[in-house]
Amino acid sequence: MEITCIGHSGFLIELPEYNIIFDYFKDKKSVITPEIFKDKNTCVCVSHTHHDHYNTKIFDWSSLGDVTYILDNGCKVPEKFANEKIITVRESNDFDIFGGAVNVKTYGSTDEGVSFLVTAGDFVIFHAGDLNDWYWEDESTPEELIQDEESYLCIIKKLAGQKIDIAFIPNDPRLKHNAGRGIDHFKRIVAPKKIIPMHFPGNDGVKYQ
Repeated sequence: MEITCIGHSGFLIELPEYNIIFDYFKDKKSVITPEIFKDKNTCVCVSHTHHDHYNTKIFDWSSLGDVTYILDNGCKVPEKFANEKIITVRESNDFDIFGGAVNVKTYGSTDEGVSFLVTAGDFVIFHAGDLNDWYWEDESTPEELIQDEESYLCIIKKLAGQKIDIAFIPNDPRLKHNAGRGIDHFKRIVAPKKIIPMHFPGNDGVKYQ
């Protein structure tokens, strides 16, 4: 499995037979090239409609290969792309694609949209979208902070005991010293093999192993 950060919360996961692309926004390092679509099925997942997670440029890729789009149901699809392979989802969906070779489950979010658990062969990948412990200490009351954190914990506890190889979790610097709070909870409760931080500037083109 090869993982490249496209930027912000966008990632390209290249497996021997499939590509998985999450939350494409901007591609400053030209990570997405026509070559990656050749001889592979590609699954493009969009967690929600925020501009830094959803760019309708993704539909241009359908002319390059076999692409299936999995979109949160809040994402508006331009009319000219209405006939593409599009699956709209909300929380608690569970389905297979590519003839059963890839399974997709959706979980909730503490912001908009959904989070994704994708099983492809022997690999299990979780992409949080904007699911996070948004601990806005400067903006929220103590009661709101407790409630918001409990909402996050309630969702990630549903993943406890699930084998996860890679988890993409927000690490937003705007939260200052609380930026890693969501990662810490996820590591403790879910215990994936590896956590890759996202939702911060300057990660364009970074490769992970």
